[in-house]
Parts: sequence; C-alpha cells; structure tokens
Amino acid sequence: MSINEKALQLFEANEYSEALGLLEQAVKEERTVQALNNLAWMYLYEEEDAKRAKPLLEEVIAMHPSSYFPYAMLGEIALQEKQWASARELLHTSLAIKHSREAVHNLAVADYHTGRLQQAADGFHSIAEDSDISSWYEVSVRIQNGETAVAKSILDRWNDQSDQYLGAIEAADAYAEIGCLREARKMYEKEWKEYVVSSYVISRYAYVLFHLQDTEACRQVIDQAIADKAIEMEEERQEPCDEHWSATDKAERIDELHRELSGLQQLFDQLQAGFRPPFEFEMHTEGGCYLFGCKQHGHPEYVGIGE
Repeated sequence: MSINEKALQLFEANEYSEALGLLEQAVKEERTVQALNNLAWMYLYEEEDAKRAKPLLEEVIAMHPSSYFPYAMLGEIALQEKQWASARELLHTSLAIKHSREAVHNLAVADYHTGRLQQAADGFHSIAEDSDISSWYEVSVRIQNGETAVAKSILDRWNDQSDQYLGAIEAADAYAEIGCLREARKMYEKEWKEYVVSSYVISRYAYVLFHLQDTEACRQVIDQAIADKAIEMEEERQEPCDEHWSATDKAERIDELHRELSGLQQLFDQLQAGFRPPFEFEMHTEGGCYLFGCKQHGHPEYVGIGE
C-alpha cells in the first residue's frame, strides 16, 4: 500500500492528524504532482490555510500536470485573494482540461468581479439547480445587469420543496430590489420568525413595509429589532472573557452591536426621508474533492510523465 493510499484511508477513518503526517512525509520523500497536490488540498480545505497550499500548487503547475485539480484549487485561492484576472486564467485552464461544476461556479464569480455580468449570469445558470445558491447568484447578477424580467421569472418559480432550497429571505430581498413589494413581503413573512436576521435584512423588510404603506407593521419590525439588539448587547456584556474571547474582542463586539443598534434607532426616520437600503450580497467560492486516489469520489492516482 502506498503512502498516499494509507493516508487517504486514515482520512476516511477520521484519523486526520495521522493522514496529514503521511501526506507531509510523501512530499518529503518525493515532490511529485500527486504528493504536492494532495498535501495542498489538506492545507486548503482541512487546515483552511491557503498560504501554505498556494506555493505547493504553484510548484505543481510548473510541472504542467494533465489534471485540472491544481488549477481549480489555485483559481479558488486567487478568488480568495481578489486576484480576479489570475483566477479567470487558472479556471479557464482547469475547464479546458475537464469540466467541473465548482470551476464553472468560481469562474462565474471571477466574471462578476471583472464586470462580465452576462457571462457570470450565464455561468451560474448553466449549473443552477432548483432554487439553490447558484440560482440566487444568477438572479442577483441579472438584476444588476438590468435583466429584471428574467430575474423575476426565476423568483416566481422559487420552490421551498426543492432539496437544494436556499431560503425565502434571499428571494424576498431580490423581489424588493426589482420593486415587487407584495411578493417580497410574502417571502419575508415565510421565514421571519425562524431565524435571527441581520440589521441589513431588517432594513430591507422595513423598507418594503413602509412603501406598502403598512406603517404599523414597519414600526413593529423595527421596534422588535431594537429590543432584540439591546438584549444581545446586555448578554454580550455579561459574557465572561477567557483565552478564546479577550476583553478586547468583547469591547469590539459591543461597539459593533452599539453601531447596529444606533442604525436601527434611526431607520424609521431615514425611511421617511426617502432612504432606500442598498441591495447587498456576497458571493462565495466553491471547492471540491481534488484528491488523487480518493476512492469515495472515484479519483485514480495521478499518472503522468515522470511519475
């Protein structure tokens, strides 16, 4: 049994430290495409340490490997570093070798950040499943690209029975952005009491209620949010400090909560003055299994020139 095979067996058995140790040993013995790639994968996804993974992957692609794995991972790291042009180049190379959903998703993220809105929307559309996060990204990009009719057609099919269902709050936010306020309110109400929502979401819902001329409901939403935020601040003040939560951490969190509370206290007056909370969303990258020799995902060990 090879070191790589033994390491992946240990990893599957949740013996992570032992698995990582063997993969590090494999690199020390011989810096092959497979050894470097698999160790980089562990650093990137298990250790969440892109800085350690990146030089290993750069060493791999200098060998011009025939696999898309290292290009996909480096492209993801480039996105994390906001190196959009580099990410696009790496992800195009990855996809030229082999199509993968994760690379399509990440390329769409890179396209969005470089102003290629149509390409980004089409990329998300190509991998979107029923009411999932890719559908939400597609909706958001199409709204920004002026394709409100297309965005609404997706939202009108938003399906809470889907196995990939993202949620109603996101759909509500998009409906609000395209001026479909009654549809937005219906979506907000679906999940309003199920989750702790952010000040951003509260401001968007309050905006919808205000412009539907339901002032009473608008005030109730804001007043409840203010009361909840005050309780959260008091709970934070009572929280003891320890080695994982210093007095500085605590002070910074209380200051953040105070700013949020102040914003909520001013919100109704701002709405009366014409304030429209701006549409905000954040795109995230997607990763996958890029381990050579992973039996769970049917990946063979790497075979290339010189290996």
